[in-house]
Amino acid sequence: MTNQENYESLKENLLNIAVNKLSKPGMPVNTYIVEAEDKKHYATQDKDKLVAAGLKEEYITSLPIRIGALRHAQSVWTKESEAKSIAEKDWKLLSEDAMALHRVLIHDFKFAYRNDEEGKKVVDKIAEGSGYGDMVQDFSDLYVFGTAQPQALLDIGFDNTKLEKALELANSMGPLLSAINGQRDENDKPSKEMRDRAYVYLKEAVDQICEYGKYVFWEDEERLEKYSSAYFRKLREEREEQEESITK
Repeated sequence: MTNQENYESLKENLLNIAVNKLSKPGMPVNTYIVEAEDKKHYATQDKDKLVAAGLKEEYITSLPIRIGALRHAQSVWTKESEAKSIAEKDWKLLSEDAMALHRVLIHDFKFAYRNDEEGKKVVDKIAEGSGYGDMVQDFSDLYVFGTAQPQALLDIGFDNTKLEKALELANSMGPLLSAINGQRDENDKPSKEMRDRAYVYLKEAVDQICEYGKYVFWEDEERLEKYSSAYFRKLREEREEQEESITK
């Protein structure tokens, strides 16, 4: 199966993980996946011994699917994170001018429709609210209302290019805001949370395999090392070297 198919096949299991059980990866996810692949290799070789000691065989046989699910979830989150970063930069370029235009438009519309009871109600309603999402919607609403009932604006010498700019900003800033806020999947779970769920689900199997591996091979130093984390071992060795250099 592909990584996405692995992910989809485990999606119900991932969604069933309690929120209080979720945790962030303690190392780069790509590194963790490599280590999980290593555990899969050695645990498959040692399966009989590990299972005889009490390890559930499913933890070994399901590793490829769990790994594939995390790979896919990580890719989705990485893609969204990159899109969000680009959107934030684009938003920063547009937002200052957009806020200035929004302020001017509300000022113009309130004055233009001040003597039109119904028009004033519409403008006052549009002017309610705050926040970027409200501003983007206001641009669209002001454009629709202003082009539908233009006479009051014409009477004050309003520059219609400002409405065209408002529509342009509504069309460009809406998708940017959506990207910044983060896309949701069909179960309304942010992609980062689904990545964390896939990580926890894989970690469950890896932790069990490591626990039994350390038990079974406690007197075999070379094999025992295969059931520990190379990443954390390297960090520990670097820390010890630093401490040793300080004491010299």
